[in-house]
Amino acid sequence: MKALMKIFLIPLLTALFALPAYAEDEKEIKQEETPVTKWIAAEERFLDSLPLENRQVYMVLRNKHDVIRTVRVVIKEIDNAQKLCAKENEEIRDEITTRFKEWKKSVKPILDEAESFLATELKEQKAFYRTDYSHLIKLNDKAYEYSNERIVKKPVTTLEACQKLLNSMNKSEDQLVDLLQTTLLPEEVVRTRLRREGKGS
Repeated sequence: MKALMKIFLIPLLTALFALPAYAEDEKEIKQEETPVTKWIAAEERFLDSLPLENRQVYMVLRNKHDVIRTVRVVIKEIDNAQKLCAKENEEIRDEITTRFKEWKKSVKPILDEAESFLATELKEQKAFYRTDYSHLIKLNDKAYEYSNERIVKKPVTTLEACQKLLNSMNKSEDQLVDLLQTTLLPEEVVRTRLRREGKGS
């Protein structure tokens, strides 16, 4: 079951998981309860109560939620960065502002489509109760926010750094669009692909 959970996690969420700590006498050290530990414990209990195929349905849909949330965070962070860059670097102000508007026009529509598609899939699936899913997603979001808040972010607004941000928008635009397109695959298609790759158990 734990292996199944890890299959669907995207890189930005790996920080939410920690290996258990052990004392020298091999007794497990009781860890402080955090939003991360609450979410992991609740989700593991939930998954243990489901048949394998139902677990897979849940994990595919939860992973789609993770992707959508992460893209929304990326949009917000790039928006904040480009505003600071425009403020501090007059020579690229118009260029970076215009490029971000174009970048957002490419990413935002497919993000909205992905969110709508996920809502439809959740409504139509029969693998679990949506109330259980909603409860776990709230815990998942709190765990994400808790972990994200612990990362110190220091925006760099030198001309060189802002030029790199501007130049990176082509690559990040393509990456985010490709990532979101995977969320538009029906969950049964995703599960079929995983079985074919030997990752569905």
